[in-house]
Amino acid sequence: MLTTYETDRDILRAVEAGAAGYLLKDLPRGELADAVRAAARGETVLAPSVAARLVDQLRTKPERPRLSARETAVLRLVAEGCTNAEIGRRLFIGESTVKTHLLRAFGKLGVDDRTAAVTSAMRFGLLD
Repeated sequence: MLTTYETDRDILRAVEAGAAGYLLKDLPRGELADAVRAAARGETVLAPSVAARLVDQLRTKPERPRLSARETAVLRLVAEGCTNAEIGRRLFIGESTVKTHLLRAFGKLGVDDRTAAVTSAMRFGLLD
């Protein structure tokens, strides 16, 4: 990935999506060409500041989010492929309440969509 963005979130998304590296556009041409060749050979290439951020993140283990029982139940049904309407029917709650539980879970997990919420909850061991 070649970008001007150096936020933790952008870096993690790129790496999780399978990027072979993460380079910033201010890299000198020669170094950029070398990095692209290295990535083509299957090597991982990271800008020094990006590597430092990743190491810092690995050193500080994120605190496990605390989801309510209802938020967990909603995410479990999302993982099964249920729509908001189906989740509402199965849990005997309104569709707007399902959305509220999802939004609260998104906030606690630091994500902004259903797939990322389920993935993150599984990574933290919150879902079976």
